[in-house]
Amino acid sequence: MENWNRRSVLATGAIIAVGTGVATAKPKRTDDLPTMGESDGWSSVDGGPGNARRADANALEAPDTVAWRDEGGGEPAVVDGTVYLAGDEVRALDAADGSLEWETAIGGQSPTVTVADDTVYVGGEELVALEAETGSKEWSTTVGDNSVSAPLVAFGTAYVLSEGALYAFDSTDGSLRWERESVDVDGYGGGPMAFQTHQSQVVATDDAVWAVLEGAGQDGLVELEPATGETRWSGPVDAGTGSLAAADGTLLVQNNSLESVYTFDAEQRETEEKLSDAYVLSIDDGVAVTQGRYDLQAVALDDSGRTTGWTHSGSYTYGLPVIVGDTVVVTHSSPDPEADDDAILGLDLEDGSESWAYEFDDDERWTDGADAGFLAVENGTVYAQRGQDLVAIRPTDWEESGDDEEGDETDDGNDTNGDDEEYEPDEDDGNDSEGNESTGNESDSNQSDGDENGGLEDDDGSDDGNGDDASNETSEDDGDDADGMPGFTAGAGIAGGALGLEWLRRRANVENDLEG
Repeated sequence: MENWNRRSVLATGAIIAVGTGVATAKPKRTDDLPTMGESDGWSSVDGGPGNARRADANALEAPDTVAWRDEGGGEPAVVDGTVYLAGDEVRALDAADGSLEWETAIGGQSPTVTVADDTVYVGGEELVALEAETGSKEWSTTVGDNSVSAPLVAFGTAYVLSEGALYAFDSTDGSLRWERESVDVDGYGGGPMAFQTHQSQVVATDDAVWAVLEGAGQDGLVELEPATGETRWSGPVDAGTGSLAAADGTLLVQNNSLESVYTFDAEQRETEEKLSDAYVLSIDDGVAVTQGRYDLQAVALDDSGRTTGWTHSGSYTYGLPVIVGDTVVVTHSSPDPEADDDAILGLDLEDGSESWAYEFDDDERWTDGADAGFLAVENGTVYAQRGQDLVAIRPTDWEESGDDEEGDETDDGNDTNGDDEEYEPDEDDGNDSEGNESTGNESDSNQSDGDENGGLEDDDGSDDGNGDDASNETSEDDGDDADGMPGFTAGAGIAGGALGLEWLRRRANVENDLEG
């Protein structure tokens, strides 16, 4: 699972607007793709296809012992009782005791893997697919001389980012379905935007692929047709946009420069709420949990009652959150050398009360709670980084009572039907259905004035760009903007960027970006 260390700090632009983009290259139409269905693996760097940082469990018992340590370290993907780790050698460990099941030497690969449909996918100098049971190579492909990210696997497709472009490969044989090099974003006059190239900047929802774009002074957000790569919707967003996460029709759009997260209705294409002081994010149906430099907070996204909304404050104290059923698992430490030992906490999702705490008794020490390189939870076991090691902690009686139900491990809650019906591409999405280039005047069905698609406008219809509420990113949104949808000036973004730079410098020693 990914943390905030992997994001860049940029200047700021305008917040989300509405419109439609046009491909600069002709996408190849593929007739039928399977639905995403229930996630049967670790299909993104953060678990399910929505990068949601969550895991299903009926209950998570308090861990009280280190089950095993792996000195090779690495960020794990855990599927069906096996822990997969990447590097020059891809390794598979038995999740019960950490013993080696197999290893396959593959040079120059990325530090993370994704796993879906009994296949392990590894990015790097080439995209490689390995048989999950044995580690034998099924296929590999390259994108010229460029390295590629670890893929997002959904709709029978492996989506990878490379040098500002998004590629879609058939997940079964590695054949190219389509590629996109840039998007003309409506409402942005700076020319086509390329794709940002971190693997956490692409997510899949029920029927769409969403990605972050990079422009001059502004970034962009685009919704793509999974089968063809055609644009369904696009709009500019603040520069500094980082990771995406998705669940139950809601996107979380994380912004580094403003140290904030925006909740975005993926169906209505409109921004709903700004969450200040937020870097790392986790989302489940009806609730989001975010971590910033000062606060860990849970926010209700609907009236489901899953959380009352709560905040735990502590400067540089709380780190990576993962939602596990009705528990928030989070790393905890303090930069004060006299403080208590590093710990992993289990907090009640509803009210934030502490359910349990596991304190490490070793010679390692995180700089602070957010210094842990990763945190993953699967099948009653918590996986964390201690120094260069991967540590698995769980209840002493885990073998007898710690197992979760089969098949629930990494579903991120995005699938609404859970069946195996085939995915049918939209026939009329306002783009050229044959994949031909468009002039931008042929997509009138997708063009709107902003009111219909939730553009950020004041009650008088004018765009709110004064950005008054962004002068202090660490405070709560004061609600002055119309309809609770803030806009920002460049000056406010630069101030936020300076704060973000100071924050990120503290973590330069744990930068985990794709090695190129």
